[in-house]
Amino acid sequence: MSDPFGFATANRVAAKIAEIRPDTEKGVEPPLAALDKAAEQLGFRSREAEEAKVMRRRREVGAGAQLNVKCPIPVYNRFIRFCDQERLPYWEGIEKLLDLAGVSQAGERKR
Repeated sequence: MSDPFGFATANRVAAKIAEIRPDTEKGVEPPLAALDKAAEQLGFRSREAEEAKVMRRRREVGAGAQLNVKCPIPVYNRFIRFCDQERLPYWEGIEKLLDLAGVSQAGERKR
């Protein structure tokens, strides 16, 4: 009986593909500096990331306590926008607002 599903043909093709071997000789690659110089002369700019300073906003707070507050979304958005505009971490934003409200360390309102 002949091969109705074509497996024999597929096996022959697979055997031919397996015989294909890449060239083992590699061409001499030019140094990277030479490639970069040639690209620069032609007006190409490197897409490699430049080392950028990472901005850190977090400062040492010392001993602290967790504060979780549920508030209306518009109030939350105002507070986040305030801290972003003033470039303050949230705790410093709260501290600044308390200072503006005149609340002392002891909790009394300054007059």
